[in-house]
Amino acid sequence: MPLPLIPIAIGAAIASALGIGAKKGYDGVQAIKDAKQIGEDAERQHRTAVQRLDGTRERLGQRFERYDEYRRSVVSKTFGRLIQFLERLDQKARIEAFESLGSIGVSRDSVRQFTAQYIEVGGTVSGAFTAMLTGAGSSALATGAVTTFATTAGGTAISGLSGAALNSALLAWLGGGSIAAGGWGMAAGTVVLGGIAVGPAVLVGGFVLAHQGEKAKTKAVEYAGEVDRKVAQIDAAVALLSQAECRIEELSDVIAQLDERATGAIERLWSLDGAFDFSNDDHIRRFATAMQLTKALSELMRVEIFNDEGGVNQQTEQLIAQQWRLLSEIAP
Repeated sequence: MPLPLIPIAIGAAIASALGIGAKKGYDGVQAIKDAKQIGEDAERQHRTAVQRLDGTRERLGQRFERYDEYRRSVVSKTFGRLIQFLERLDQKARIEAFESLGSIGVSRDSVRQFTAQYIEVGGTVSGAFTAMLTGAGSSALATGAVTTFATTAGGTAISGLSGAALNSALLAWLGGGSIAAGGWGMAAGTVVLGGIAVGPAVLVGGFVLAHQGEKAKTKAVEYAGEVDRKVAQIDAAVALLSQAECRIEELSDVIAQLDERATGAIERLWSLDGAFDFSNDDHIRRFATAMQLTKALSELMRVEIFNDEGGVNQQTEQLIAQQWRLLSEIAP
């Protein structure tokens, strides 16, 4: 190679190297920008999902509080009114009333259960009434006896679906179900809930500090994938809570209809106060209607929204349909 061409060749090599370096530098910078954008988009997606979960939980909690207050009001007023009527019957009429329960499709156990619910919200019953229900001597303490038969009857306490129980069921569901059902229980649910709310550990800043563009972009894509998995968990939790909210609405609707009908039936009984006669067919029909509607209300009051596995209890749907049928069969 002629001597004058050597500097040119060297210059060309240097220029080429500089060009390649500049291209790599540009690509690296661009990859880091891409990584940062991917990470920020993922963080925004996760943040929005968490807000959606928090909003759903808050809305369900508020809806449940209203539902629980309404249930307690129905128990206090409607159940109380029927129990007070039964207590006013003379001993002979009361014995006849309880002996007739089987023929009208209401068990003594059902009466025990709605009486226990009434006591739970602060109502009181007489020792004589308690003795009639339990078969114990009239000296038995009313509250203590009712508490005992409420337990042995297997009825769920009206306070069983408290806000704490609602949250516990959600945590159990997030943990793969209750421990008894083969899941990891509430403790695992707490970890999962905390995890999906906090988000993946890798932060966007970590991508930039990696300095190596392609490595940063790879980490960003991995981070976005982890966010997608967590958002899917959040969406599943939101769906569960939304389903529970719908079920509470359905329960509220049928309870309102049953309560209206039960209240009317009980007041028709009260119109016979002092003159109730079990030999009178019309009196018996009034008694049967009031007892059947109150039993139906009691069953709905005790149903649990969540099952042992932490999912929405599907039996509530069957019970709701059953009570709608009852409403259609019993004349207003």
